[in-house]
Amino acid sequence: MDGEQKFRLPLRNSVLNILILCVLFSGLSVGSILITSSFLNAGFRILGYVLGVIFMLPVLLLVFQLFQIARSSYVANREGLTINWGFQKMVIPIQEIEWIRPYDQMGYTIPLPSLEKIGVLSGKLFYKDLGDILFFATSSRHAYLIGTTREVLFLSPANPKAFEKGIQDAVYRGSITPLERKDIQITSPTREIHSHPQVYIPLGLSILFSVGLFVLFGFTISMKDSIRVGFVRFDPAAGVVLLPIISAVFTTLNTIFAPKMLKNQELSLYAFLLAYTGLFVSFAFILVIIIGLYR
Repeated sequence: MDGEQKFRLPLRNSVLNILILCVLFSGLSVGSILITSSFLNAGFRILGYVLGVIFMLPVLLLVFQLFQIARSSYVANREGLTINWGFQKMVIPIQEIEWIRPYDQMGYTIPLPSLEKIGVLSGKLFYKDLGDILFFATSSRHAYLIGTTREVLFLSPANPKAFEKGIQDAVYRGSITPLERKDIQITSPTREIHSHPQVYIPLGLSILFSVGLFVLFGFTISMKDSIRVGFVRFDPAAGVVLLPIISAVFTTLNTIFAPKMLKNQELSLYAFLLAYTGLFVSFAFILVIIIGLYR
């Protein structure tokens, strides 16, 4: 396209921070598994494996964030601004861009996304003076705010002066064949949880209870040869592992489908039912196992 310019994001600090955290969490994960694998008590071994998995989850999330920012860029021309963010693409027609300002000259103290400290600014928030702000950046230093007819964009080009000039030139020259707008459906997990705590709190407790069931199972089989749960006797006691497995499957399905149903107004009631049913099932399993231990 005429006068097209492509701008990369500053990645050095982000990559360094992410790699350090990945090494740290990987070490904690491997260490938890290796240390507890030598324990004779099955409960402590399972607890170590659970901790190992928990410490590995941030590594997977961080690697995804690293891959996303490495693929990201901004492309500006007289027809519009294209934001490539990982596998997603947002297109803003040039006539929708109203202004561009350096972030440090705005005079606003805008709350930044939670991962800003490690160099990943991604998400959406509402600020009373600016409206909706979409973050596609890796640094707040030398960042730019771009006001459009619908929202404000928070961007951090590696070459800020060239980026500002490129946008200004594109707006000045005007469009001949405007690009069609394309939005990215971006949501902030923190904002989503704060908006619907009545669903996400029981889901979080269900996950904790499901993990606790596996740990309780480990201690159970080391304490008794057989155990009676309700009207069912497990002989040997290792058979009681069926309860943590059922709870884990049920909790996983709830965690996947409840947030999806919550977005559909017609199905939102079922999201609440799934969240609280999963919590009840996990808690009930823990209760019957504890009662069985003391029979």
